[in-house]
Amino acid sequence: MQPLDKTLRNRLERTIKDARDIAEDAARAALEQLGVGEAAPFAYLSEQDRELRRKLRVHGRQLGDSLNGGKSQTMDRLIEEVAYEHWHRMLFARFLAENNLLMYPDPDDPVAVTLEECEDLAADEGAANGWELAARFAARMLPQIFRLDSPVFQLGLPPEHQQKLERLVADLELPVFTASDSLGWVYQFWQAKKKDEVNASEVKIGARELPAVTQLFTEPYMVSFLLDNSLGAWWSARRLTESDLQNASSEEELRRKAAIPGVPLDYLRFVQQENGTWTPAAGTFDGWPEQLADLKTLDPCCGSGHFLVAAFLMLVPMRMERDGLSAREAVDAVLRENIHGLELDQRCVELAAFALALTAWKYPSAGSYRVLPELNIACSGLSVSIAKEEWKQLGLGKKNLSIALDWMHDTFKDAPVLGSLLNPAKTDAAKLVQWDELAGALEQALQAESTEYTEGTNNGSTEYTEGTNEKENNLVNFVPFVDKNSSVDEKKEVAVIAQGLAKAATLLAGRYQWVITNVPYLARGKQDERLRDFCEKYYPEAKNDLATVFLERCLELCEEGSTEYTESTEKEKNISVSSVPSVDRKSGGVVSVVLPQNWLFLTSYKKFREKLLKNDTWHLIARLGPGAFETISGEVVKAILISLSRGNGSTEYTESTDMNSLFSVSSVPSVDNKIRGVDVSEPRTASEKATQLLKGEIKSVEQAKQLENPDAVVTMEEGASGARLGKFARSLAGIDSGDSNRFSCKFWEQEHLLEGWIFQLNSNSSSLLFNGREHILFFENGEGALADCPGGSIRNVRFWGKKGLTVTRMRDLPVSLSMGEGWNRNCACIIPKNEHDLIAVWAYASSVQFLEDVRKLNQKLSVSEATFENIPFDLDHWTKVAEEKYPNGLPKPYTNDPTQWIFHGHPCGSVVWDEEQKWTAHGPLRTDDTVLHVAVARLLGYRWPAELDASMELADEQREWIKRCGALASFADDDGIVCIPPVRGEASASDRLLNLLAAAYGGAWSNDTLAALLKSADHAGKTLETWLREKFFTQHCKLFQHRPFIWHIWDGLRDGFAALVNYHKLNAKLLETLIYTYLGDWISRQKQDIASGVDGAQERLAAAEALKKKLELILEGEAPYDIFVRWKPLEKQPIGWDPDLNDGVRLNIRPFLTVPDVGKKSAGVLRDKPNINWNKDRGKDVESAPWYHVFDGDRINDHHLTLAEKRAAREDLL
Repeated sequence: MQPLDKTLRNRLERTIKDARDIAEDAARAALEQLGVGEAAPFAYLSEQDRELRRKLRVHGRQLGDSLNGGKSQTMDRLIEEVAYEHWHRMLFARFLAENNLLMYPDPDDPVAVTLEECEDLAADEGAANGWELAARFAARMLPQIFRLDSPVFQLGLPPEHQQKLERLVADLELPVFTASDSLGWVYQFWQAKKKDEVNASEVKIGARELPAVTQLFTEPYMVSFLLDNSLGAWWSARRLTESDLQNASSEEELRRKAAIPGVPLDYLRFVQQENGTWTPAAGTFDGWPEQLADLKTLDPCCGSGHFLVAAFLMLVPMRMERDGLSAREAVDAVLRENIHGLELDQRCVELAAFALALTAWKYPSAGSYRVLPELNIACSGLSVSIAKEEWKQLGLGKKNLSIALDWMHDTFKDAPVLGSLLNPAKTDAAKLVQWDELAGALEQALQAESTEYTEGTNNGSTEYTEGTNEKENNLVNFVPFVDKNSSVDEKKEVAVIAQGLAKAATLLAGRYQWVITNVPYLARGKQDERLRDFCEKYYPEAKNDLATVFLERCLELCEEGSTEYTESTEKEKNISVSSVPSVDRKSGGVVSVVLPQNWLFLTSYKKFREKLLKNDTWHLIARLGPGAFETISGEVVKAILISLSRGNGSTEYTESTDMNSLFSVSSVPSVDNKIRGVDVSEPRTASEKATQLLKGEIKSVEQAKQLENPDAVVTMEEGASGARLGKFARSLAGIDSGDSNRFSCKFWEQEHLLEGWIFQLNSNSSSLLFNGREHILFFENGEGALADCPGGSIRNVRFWGKKGLTVTRMRDLPVSLSMGEGWNRNCACIIPKNEHDLIAVWAYASSVQFLEDVRKLNQKLSVSEATFENIPFDLDHWTKVAEEKYPNGLPKPYTNDPTQWIFHGHPCGSVVWDEEQKWTAHGPLRTDDTVLHVAVARLLGYRWPAELDASMELADEQREWIKRCGALASFADDDGIVCIPPVRGEASASDRLLNLLAAAYGGAWSNDTLAALLKSADHAGKTLETWLREKFFTQHCKLFQHRPFIWHIWDGLRDGFAALVNYHKLNAKLLETLIYTYLGDWISRQKQDIASGVDGAQERLAAAEALKKKLELILEGEAPYDIFVRWKPLEKQPIGWDPDLNDGVRLNIRPFLTVPDVGKKSAGVLRDKPNINWNKDRGKDVESAPWYHVFDGDRINDHHLTLAEKRAAREDLL
C-alpha cells in the first residue's frame, strides 16, 4: 500500500475538518432537542425519549460532563462523543466496503456487501438508508470499537446534518480507503482545529487539552527506520550467515539477503567493523527472546495505531517463516501474543483497533473477515466516576483485590491527564495482587448472575441489540457491586469503565521486550499543575518535557536486563573486581522512540543524560532536525529517532556494605559500547531526510566517553580536548521584560530617548560588527513597573558597561559587538573576563567554526546561554587569527543602517571597513534604497540618537558625517507637516526633498544620481513626486519594521490632498493645524477651482471634505476612534487625540487606521496599512493591573472607551 499523496491528503484534511464542525453542530442540536442539558425533561418528550435522555445524561457524566447544582448538566464532552462516533462509524463502514470487508451479518456465513447493496437492503432491514445500514453492519463487526448498546447510537442526528455527513463520506476519493496512512491522518485532522484553539488560548495543558495538543501523526519513514533497526536488526542477525557478514560488498546486499517477502528492511543500516565484518548499526539485540512468540511489544502512546500496524506487518511474515505458521495462524498469533497498545484518548484506541483489524482482515491468505482474537489495546485515560466504597465492592470480599481497587480508584481519577505514565507496578497494591488477577476478578463480576438483583426502576426493562458478543451481553448483568439506588444505566457505564481499567492496568503493569512509540511533546511550562507535579515527583531528572518523562516511563515498561555470575573461588564475601572471574550481563527490553532532540544537549537535562548513559545501553540515534514532519512547517519540532536498551552490559565493582551479597554492582556504561548515529538534519524536507537515512554516514562514539563531555552532552562527534570558552568569558542571559509590548519599542518611536528609557541590544539577523541596535527599554533604573511584571526577570545588570559581544540565540547564531549596553533575553552576551581577550573571542564567534562547535553541543532552535561556555576555545589560536584580521584592534561603532541608533543620520554618507588599512574609512556616497527615506525623515525634522548624544562612542568617520548633517538642518520643516502638493505657499514635498538631496550630495548631485536613487527605491523611470505618493509609506513601514514614524495621510485620490507628518510632533494642536490650516487651504483652493471650471476639482473637494471629517473624528477621540492603553487606568487614558510617545506607535496609530477607509482596506486615512494589530498580547497581568478584572488577567488591546467614561473617571479624582 502506498501513502496518500499530498493533494489527496489536503482534500482529506478539508473533509475531516468540515465533518467535525457539521457533526458537532448535529450532536448539539439533537441533544438540545432532547433537553439533555436541562434540569428537567421537556413536557412533550415521550417515555422513549425520556429514557434516552436519561441514558445520555448518565453517559455524559461518565465522560466528564458535570452537573451544575445537581440539576442542569454540561454537554461538551457528550457532544464531542456523539459527533465522533456517528461520523467514524460511517467512515469505517466505507473503509470496510472499499476493501470488500463490509459484511452482512449472516450467522452461518457472513457475506461481503457493497454500499450500493446496503442501499437496496435498507428498507428490509429497517434502516433509513444505505449509509445507516452500512454503519450498523460496521458496528457489529467491530464490537471492541462501537458499543452496540451505547445511547450515543440510539440518538439520531438531524436529517439535514446527517445528509451533509453522508455526502462528505461519499465524496472522498477511493485511494483514501486503500492508502497505508489514511487512518493516521484522519485523527490528526479531526483534532487540528481543537489543537489550534488550545495553542492560541495559551492555557496550561491538562486532561481536556492533552489529546489534541499532543496529537502528531508519525511519518512512515520514521516508523520504518525504527522498526527496521530494531526488529529488523534482530532478524538479520539470525538470518544472515557469518559468511554473509564477512563477504558482503555493501549494505544493500545485506538488506537484500536479510529481507523476506513482506519485510523489505529498506531502512536497515549496517556498519563495517575494523576487521571488515559487517554488523547491524543498532546491534543485534541479544537480550530478546529467541522465539518470536515470546516477544511482547507495546506502544504506550499508540495514537491511531501506526507503529502497531507496522510491527504487525513485520511480525506476521517473520512468524510464518520462523515458526512455520500459515498466514491465518500467524495473524492470530501476532495479535494474541505480540502486539499491545495503550492510548490516553479512547477515540484513538478505537482507531488503532480498527486499523489493526482492517490490516488483519486484508492480510493475504489469512481468511479475510472473521472473528479475531481479542486485541490487546486499552485506553489508559479512563477515569472512575462512582464513589470509592461502591467501586471497591468489585473485590468480591477479597482483601487484596479491594486494596488494588482502592488504588485504582484513587489513581485513575487522574488517568485522563497521566495516561500511560501511571505505573501499577510501583504501587503498594502490586505487592498484594497480580493485575491480570484483578482483570479476572472483574471478568467474574461481569459474568455474575443478575437474579439476586431486581431493577426496581420506573422505566421497565431494557432491550439490547442482538448479535453482540458474550462479553457485551455480560455487561448487562454487571450489577452486584453497585449500590441498589443506582440506575441500570449507571451500572452499565461503570461496568464498561471497570473492564477497560482492568485491561489498562494489566498492560501498564506488564513488562515488554520492545516498546515502540512516538511520545507526546509538551514543555513543562505548558503543563497544568497536576501533570507538572506528577512529573516532578516521579521523574525529577526528566521532568522538563513530557517527551523525556515518557522516555523514562518507556524504559520502566521494558524487561530488566539479566546478570549471571560465574562461581567464584574467592572465600571473602567482599571481593575486588580482579577476583571476579566473569559476569554475563545482558541488556533488557528495547525502547525505539521518536521524540524531540533538545534533551541530548540542554543543561537542564544533564542529570537525565547521565542517568541514561550510566544505566542503559544506547544503540542508534538518527538526528532529523527541522522539517522532519511534513505537516509541521519551520523549526517547531526537531526530532530524533533513538533506540535504547534498559540496563547495560558492564559492571563496576565496589566494596560491598551488604553482608547478604557477594559483591555490589554499580552501573556504568560499557567501555566498549558504541553509540551509532546518522545526521540528516541538513536536508529540508521529510522526503529528502528519508532518502538520506539510507545513505548518510553512520558515526560511532563510545558511550562511556559521553559522560566526559561538558554537561554530559550527547554528540556524535569525538570530544575536543582543551579549554572551554567559559574559562575565559561569561555567557550571560539578558533581561526578560515579561511584557515586551509594554516595556520595549524601537528607538525611532520616540523623538529622543524619553525619561526612564535605555538603549537595549537585541537579536540580529546577520553577523556584523555593530548590529541589533534598534530597541529601547523602559527600565526606570530597575525600580519601576518592569521590576514587578509577571514573567519578567532583570538579570546581570552589574555587567552593563563591560564590553563583549551578543549572540542571537536562534538558528545561525549571528553575533555583534557590545559596547557595554544592556541586552534582552533574545541574545546572550559573552563578556570576556579579561577585556584584552575580546578581540580573540570576537574572531572566534564571528567565524564559521563557532556555529559548528555550538551546534555539535546544542541543536535546539533557541540555544541556551550556558551552551556557549561549554564550547572549545583555543585562546592562542584565535588571538593569532585576530591579530591578522584586526592588527589595529577592533573598530569603534559605525554603520550606514538607519535602523541602528549609532547611524550618523546623513542621507548619503558612508563609513566602511577598509580591508587594506584594516580600519574604518569613508566610503563612496550611498545611493541605496535607504537614502530617500533618510532624506524624508530629515525633511520632517527627525534626527538620529547618535546626533543627539555627543558622548556616544563612535568611529571618527561616523562623527564626521554627523557634523556634516548640520548643513542640512535648515531644510527641516518647523512643524513636521509637509504636504505632497504645494499648500499654503509652501513648495511641494518633492521640490523640498530635491533641494535637501542636492545639498547632501553637493557636487556629486546630478540627474543621474536622482535616477539611481529612484531605481533603488523600485521606482525607476518615474518621478520623485509619484514615489512620494505611491511608494514611500509602504517602503517606510517595511524599513522601520512596521512602526512608522512618518505618516502619510491622504484623501484617497492620486492627485488629491496628501501630507507627510512627523508622528513625534503630532499633538492635538498640530492635528488641528493639519485639519484647519493645511487641509483647509486645500479645500479653499478646490472651491476656487470649481468656480473656475477646473476639471476634477469637485471630486477633490469631496474627498478633502470627507478626509476632514475623519480627521475630526480622530481629534475628538470618541470610541471607536480612541486610543486605549491597557496598562493605564481609566483616569489616565488619553482624552481625544493626546498620544503619549511612551506608549509606542502600535497603540497611538490605531485611530488613523480604524476610521473609515479612504483607500486600502483597514488603512483608514493612511496610504497603506502597516502590519499592526491589537490582538491579545502574550502573558497574564497581575491582579493589581488596571484592567485585570475586566479581561480576567488577559492582556487585551482591542478595547474602546467613551469620552464620558474617561472624563467621569478624571472628575472622580478631583
